[in-house]
Amino acid sequence: MTLTTKSFEIFCGTGGVGKTTLATARGIDLAASGKRVLLITIDPARRLKDLLGLSESQIGEVIPVEVIGVKLHALLMSPEKTILRMSQKYQTPDLATNRIVQILSKPYGGMNEILSLVEVQMQFETGAYDVVVLDTPPGAHFLDFLEGLSKIRSFFDQNFIEIFSYLGQKTARAGKRVFGLGIINRFISTGVRKLLGYLEAVTGGQFIDDFIQAVQIIYQSRDAFMKGLSLQERLKSRSECNWFLVTSVEQGKATEAINLRAHAGHFIHQDHYLVLNKCLASDLEAWAPTVPNLLAVKESLLGKEQDLKGQLRAVFPVVLEFPEVISLSPIEHLKHLTEKWKTYASHR
Repeated sequence: MTLTTKSFEIFCGTGGVGKTTLATARGIDLAASGKRVLLITIDPARRLKDLLGLSESQIGEVIPVEVIGVKLHALLMSPEKTILRMSQKYQTPDLATNRIVQILSKPYGGMNEILSLVEVQMQFETGAYDVVVLDTPPGAHFLDFLEGLSKIRSFFDQNFIEIFSYLGQKTARAGKRVFGLGIINRFISTGVRKLLGYLEAVTGGQFIDDFIQAVQIIYQSRDAFMKGLSLQERLKSRSECNWFLVTSVEQGKATEAINLRAHAGHFIHQDHYLVLNKCLASDLEAWAPTVPNLLAVKESLLGKEQDLKGQLRAVFPVVLEFPEVISLSPIEHLKHLTEKWKTYASHR
């Protein structure tokens, strides 16, 4: 089969299957063919940092790198740095200084998936890149990334914003927040009403003021967030996006891949690829043991791998096989996997 290059190349899968290394090798192969490539990881483990030899100070910045003689750009996702770029681009300095926004934009503050989508869109619309290769979080966190789109849509529901805008108004005479019980009863659900009441009792009115201000500030940057929504259709498009679901021949990983595919089926288009990593078949077939016990081991391993491939091909339209690389050197891994990508790729 021939793999055509597209504007977005998304890598997803469970942990420990070589997803980040395969995404990096794909980026190197594309860059070697003349494409302008940005490789982004939103994996909190930041395996990419170690692969490319990046420092802590470079997290969140677009960094030019050279790997096995090939030049490309890399970005290790940082929600705080994305917020700062948004505040600069959309001239909303309060977005980067509001203390509630700062809490939410911590790596585990709840906005990581949404901001990742915004970051991908902002980088691509600069026109500096032909391809964005995206290494997503492992397993269920990948599903959180997909759901980030619906979170954007829910957050910017007009009725929701109008409620908090109204609550945030100041009365001309008293100079106090309009936070009357009657207004809350009219506009806000029982659950939210109780939550705001508890927060005010525990933290005082200043926290509520900060919270409402944060909502209003984020809303002022809605253009950036809404562009993240437009990315959804592009990622669903067969003509603009390649989806690679990565797994390995290790026990249990195939079932995880099938389950992940089932949960993401409403988002990933049907023309996607399963990347089966750490395959042993070619090495096993070349192995000619003379001891009967070892011959039985060879046949058992080959049989299990073939059964696994049959199981996966029944579910996935295309399976791309990558070999197990026996080396302690990350660079050797990248070299071998990049060469394998070349056998599949058509850089049109």
